[in-house]
Amino acid sequence: MSDLARAFNALKGKQSKYATLNDYYNGNAPLVYASEEFRAQFTRLTARFSENWAAVVIDSLLDRLSLQGFKLDDTSASDSIENLWDELDLSLDSDEICRDVSITGEAFLMIERKEDGSVNAFANPPHLCHAFYCEDDPREMAFAAKWFDRGGEAHLTLYYTDVLVHYVAKKQRSEVDNVNAFTLDPEFEQGIEVNEFSRIPLFHFQRDRTSLFGELQNVIPLQNALNKLFADMMVSAEFGAAPQRYAIIDSMSADQADLKNGPNKIWKFAYDAEGSGRPQVGQFEATQLNNFLVAIDHIATKIAVITRTPKHFLLQQGDVSGEALIAMEAPLNRKAKKYTSRLGVTWRQCAKFILELQGFSVEANDIEPIWEDVRTIQPLTESVIRVNNSKAGIPIDTQLEREGWTDDEIEEMHSVEDANTSRMTDAASVARDAALARFNAGQVPGVPNATPQEGMETEE
Repeated sequence: MSDLARAFNALKGKQSKYATLNDYYNGNAPLVYASEEFRAQFTRLTARFSENWAAVVIDSLLDRLSLQGFKLDDTSASDSIENLWDELDLSLDSDEICRDVSITGEAFLMIERKEDGSVNAFANPPHLCHAFYCEDDPREMAFAAKWFDRGGEAHLTLYYTDVLVHYVAKKQRSEVDNVNAFTLDPEFEQGIEVNEFSRIPLFHFQRDRTSLFGELQNVIPLQNALNKLFADMMVSAEFGAAPQRYAIIDSMSADQADLKNGPNKIWKFAYDAEGSGRPQVGQFEATQLNNFLVAIDHIATKIAVITRTPKHFLLQQGDVSGEALIAMEAPLNRKAKKYTSRLGVTWRQCAKFILELQGFSVEANDIEPIWEDVRTIQPLTESVIRVNNSKAGIPIDTQLEREGWTDDEIEEMHSVEDANTSRMTDAASVARDAALARFNAGQVPGVPNATPQEGMETEE
């Protein structure tokens, strides 16, 4: 199979899968039924009931994944990439990459040079890109592919270390159903463009190297069950939670053709002429909704265990202590820490390449991605930990670096600390000079109306 065919099949195969995953994250999951009979009845309803817990699983993780920039010993290189980080709003691209990796298991960042020679970098949706790796070395990318619509045509580019091969189809991506629709792009000579970088400029972020597996694959079946239970509960609440009354009366007043369920509806039955002939009234028991709530709580527990999402993110758990919250969120924090470690490897390569385009020669291992602390901060607990660590001999700067403080933040803290110390020293000097002036003027502290000779002896 040609590389073009492999790329087309891989990209085409992603569309439905990734669209479904994003639909669940955005709360657009379809309502799944256990039988055709239920489907036939529920499709008549005008309202749609669902509860989006897939987004909670993803967002609780994303809240702990925030890349702040990079740390380098080379001051010039550090300033250069910091300026580019702000100029290109790469923090927003980092957020998109974290979201895509958590949902689909992968994300992409394109780094290129603009016509004016400046560097450009931007995240690409994973359904538009694909990376192929060497079989003998799964860490080495053999080639990459990207397709996109432009001017009513579908473009597909294959990226190699030495060349870029461009293809075009005379229809939009969604309408291309066969690889034969693509031909070499006449905009380039024989569709080929020399790769000036000598490396593939498309960077691949992965949750796992062996498989494309996000956080939602195991959640989707439980989300389907949750939506079904929630819809059943709402329908039961509408038709059975309100008391339903009945009356057994004479046949002249009864209308058994109008036995409709609903609030303030009264069912009228005709009593048997051979019976007592006395009217009777009564009320059916209301539908108990607690059974649904118990089942929903069970699903919440399963989702929490499978995804390591704290259950209090899914359902209210009452008031808990700060220490209990730390213990409950520890599995999620460890998962977030693994994400920062895995994504950080690729971010180092991205930063190295960006610096190379700006004329710097830096090794990837000399670049440290700076992430915000993944933990939920409990101020009292954190202060106690800092005090105990300081008593154990761990410098405060080391502690703050472990918590995710940048060098600039630590330097600013020391500047404020030095300024406060200087002001205290100045205040002490002023107080001392004032006391000496009063003493020289014949005022002795603590001895009213006393002169220096009467209150104390002084030495020159």
